[in-house]
Amino acid sequence: MLTRRGLTLASLAALAFAAGALRADLAGLFWGSSFLLVPLYGIAAGQVLRLLLRRRRDSQSGILTVHLPSSGLVPGEEAAAHLRAELPRSFAPGLTVRFLLPLSWQERRLDCIAARLSPGKTDRDIPFRAGQRGVYRSEKAFLEIGDVLGFTASRLPIPVRETLTVFPAQRESRALQRPLEEGGDAVVHLRRKRRAEDLLEVRKYFPGDDVRKLNWKLFAHLDQLFIRLGEETPPPDSRVLFILDTAANPTVPRQLADGYLDRLVESCASAMASLLARRVDISLAAPGVTECRSFTEESRPALLAQLADAAWSDPGWPLALPGRRAMHAVVFSSPGSPALRRILSAVLARGWAASLFLQELGAEPAPRALSLRSLLFQSGSGPAPSAPSAPTRCQAASFEEAMSRDLAAFRSPPWTVRHAGKT
Repeated sequence: MLTRRGLTLASLAALAFAAGALRADLAGLFWGSSFLLVPLYGIAAGQVLRLLLRRRRDSQSGILTVHLPSSGLVPGEEAAAHLRAELPRSFAPGLTVRFLLPLSWQERRLDCIAARLSPGKTDRDIPFRAGQRGVYRSEKAFLEIGDVLGFTASRLPIPVRETLTVFPAQRESRALQRPLEEGGDAVVHLRRKRRAEDLLEVRKYFPGDDVRKLNWKLFAHLDQLFIRLGEETPPPDSRVLFILDTAANPTVPRQLADGYLDRLVESCASAMASLLARRVDISLAAPGVTECRSFTEESRPALLAQLADAAWSDPGWPLALPGRRAMHAVVFSSPGSPALRRILSAVLARGWAASLFLQELGAEPAPRALSLRSLLFQSGSGPAPSAPSAPTRCQAASFEEAMSRDLAAFRSPPWTVRHAGKT
């Protein structure tokens, strides 16, 4: 199909041809028809190539495969997507084929995975840079067929199923660590005990070995005696529970809600990472989490992947809490959250100690100055992201009022909030 540039050229060519016909001007007729043939050739040749690619796609499943990094990335990290494609051995003169893989999560899009393909077989890595936090998914890639001058473009969808996880950024902050360190016996270094008999190393039994270490399961299968080696350790036990409250909050200005939630999740992830680095097992309760499982330093990627998918949720999200007698609840929330009182009431009912962190509004980056180059030339196929607008004075005052009200309310009885602070 014609692009905006192609429509402009076709319109000018049609005007030149019409003017030449009215004036009986041979030069006008020649140049008008010549320029009009350029986009028409691009459309015709592009449709023929698209038909060949579609037949190849329908006849074989291996026309295109793409693999994204399976391990999570952090915002701004450079990575590569591996692409394998098998296209026709030659294209019509003047045609190009580009590979596009759009990824989306919530309202965010990642369109940086793109490359120009050559005829024949392609086996290469496409470098890209990770964007904002999220669990990006794609169900289809595209082969964009066009001419080298950019007058025509048409897309052929290729079904794929790929996921790219971008972890929340982490930062060191003494303001987050100090209340946890001052929590005394609420934050303890637990010795991980994991029981996995089937994974223990074994050796044959010799007379004189401790019969209590006999592996009876192997004896039942092999009819030979083996001794279990190593330490038997049961599953990790956690007495520190992080509660991430992402209930939709009208106090947070709407134009800043997206970036504010990122900072809230980053603060929670930073505090959790500081405890995991000290070999303290932790648990997480958040919207969409039906069971508070324990996380260790080894399972940190799974924890970060869970935080990467955090989004604004319904204020009445069900709170799943573990059934332990003594725990330290670390609550990350926003001032004026409609779910905060319910969360702290549940903690109070169990007699747990709690630390409350309220995320500050923060300052958004100032919008970049527009230049003539940015107005005339635009990189990529999508629209340029607009800079977030600053909150009004009334919105900022309402947010600060909710912050002061929550800090004053939950520091006093009957709440058992041991620490309350800003992040």
